[in-house]
Amino acid sequence: MALVFVLMLTLALALAAPDWTDCPSPCHCKWISGKRTAFCKKQGLTQVPAYLDEGMQVLDLSQNSIPKLQKAAFQSVGLINLQRIYLMNSGISEVHQDAFKELIILVEIDLSNNNIMLLHPQTFYGNERLRILYLNGNPLRQLTKAQFPVLPHLRNLELEGCQLQFIHRDAFEHLTALETLNLKNNLLRNLSEATFMSFAHLKTLMLEGNPWKCNCELRGFRNWFLASKLYSVSQLCYEPEILTDQRWEDVDSTEFACVPQVFAYPQHQVQAEASGNISFGCRVIGDPEPKVSWLFEGHPINHTWLVIEAEEGLLDKWVNITVYNVSEIDVGLYTCVAKNVLDYAEVNVSLVLPEVVTATTLSKSESVVVWWGLILIGIVLILSTVITVSAVCCARNRNNLQGRNIQASVSFTDQEKKLLDVSIATTTDRGTGSSEAIGPEMDMMEPPVHITIEREPLPMVVFPPPPEFSTSTLPAGAYGNIFISVSVSRDPNIVDVSRCPDLLDLPHRPKPIYHGMATLPRRPLPVPMKYDNMGPRVTAGGSCSTLSLPDATADPKLTELPANPSKSPLCVPVIAQEFVSL
Repeated sequence: MALVFVLMLTLALALAAPDWTDCPSPCHCKWISGKRTAFCKKQGLTQVPAYLDEGMQVLDLSQNSIPKLQKAAFQSVGLINLQRIYLMNSGISEVHQDAFKELIILVEIDLSNNNIMLLHPQTFYGNERLRILYLNGNPLRQLTKAQFPVLPHLRNLELEGCQLQFIHRDAFEHLTALETLNLKNNLLRNLSEATFMSFAHLKTLMLEGNPWKCNCELRGFRNWFLASKLYSVSQLCYEPEILTDQRWEDVDSTEFACVPQVFAYPQHQVQAEASGNISFGCRVIGDPEPKVSWLFEGHPINHTWLVIEAEEGLLDKWVNITVYNVSEIDVGLYTCVAKNVLDYAEVNVSLVLPEVVTATTLSKSESVVVWWGLILIGIVLILSTVITVSAVCCARNRNNLQGRNIQASVSFTDQEKKLLDVSIATTTDRGTGSSEAIGPEMDMMEPPVHITIEREPLPMVVFPPPPEFSTSTLPAGAYGNIFISVSVSRDPNIVDVSRCPDLLDLPHRPKPIYHGMATLPRRPLPVPMKYDNMGPRVTAGGSCSTLSLPDATADPKLTELPANPSKSPLCVPVIAQEFVSL
């Protein structure tokens, strides 16, 4: 009875304990292949769930939205007994280097088809029992030196479709137990055979789907790969064009070649001294080893005084040429040509002699002449500058003279008046802008015009004549203003003595500003008479006069003053004064 009681108690306690298969939603937990497995697939999770039993051995988080695996992402939620983790298509872009920390019995990780671009070299450190690692479909681009930590039990590494362009020759140096390596459908153009030399257990190497460039850089790996018998599918050449789509085993090893490269040394043009020696050369790189030759002006060199020396090397060599006793016949274009089974290349080197330049030197006497010429040119330039400055100053002084208000002048003597043989312009209609001269052509003008030079009110101050009238030749330009009163009779039939006062006694009107000239009106003369070049005028005393300047041919009768100036036939009624300026 006691035994039966114990069994019943144990069964009751077992039934009362919580079952690990009772996973909280949305995960489902069950036994699969003898492993406690939690299925949390396609449940919209953003991180590792924290409500699972710590005895879980398999965790499937595929097709969720977990952007980042944090540090100790599984240890922190108590899942330290995991043996397999599946995270395919979970949107992971970053994996912390300690994300799988303390998972010492982990044997398989699948991170396929995520957005992992960078994988830290210590990401799987401590997962020493890891056997299978899937990284397919991640944009890793390259694998650096020692990309993986020491994983002594890793047998299978999958890197298919990872857009790999470069794999360091020591990327897998810590994966000594690797048996299968999948590098299909990447962007690899070449590999080094040294990358796989440490794989003593490698059985399968999948490389198809890469754009292989079948040149000298791939030749070593090609030879090793074909000899290793690790492939089941033939590899095809993608470049160069002449080998496109050809299988590696169908192309001879020597055809995996590199186009030669040629460099001029020391430069593309060298200069030598006449009758001297000169050496120059070219550096050649090529695989297989190219043959090198020199041409002179496009023809093979066969001169006995030219020496060609080569520093031989398998892939890198120097080929020098020496020219002895250089002369004009050696000057020209030298060409270094390198050729192998794939193609050829060349470079030109020009050999030149110093250019002879002749120049005429001046003797001592010629130098003196040149210096005197320079001195004379300098003197001429200085004088020209002085004259120009003087002319500018004079022009400014003349402009200042014209702008001044000149005092009224006085009547001049007969001799001084004779010098006033100039055309006097007057205006009667300011709007027309025209003018006529009053001078020798006075015989053609009608009616008479009375002109007198103004003076100051009494007592009269006599001023000397202006300097411009001190010579017999009148100046060409205006040097000042001389105000002259002009009286014009509009109606010769009206005789009014009151209209002929002494104009000099009248108060001066303000000097008007004229903007134009007008022609005096012409009317028939009532009485033919002769005028001198000054015409009728009014004297300072207010009388009319036909006084002419002294002239040997003048008629005495015309020079007499009438007894009564007011009744003189030359005295006619006048209108308002008009002022003109010379």
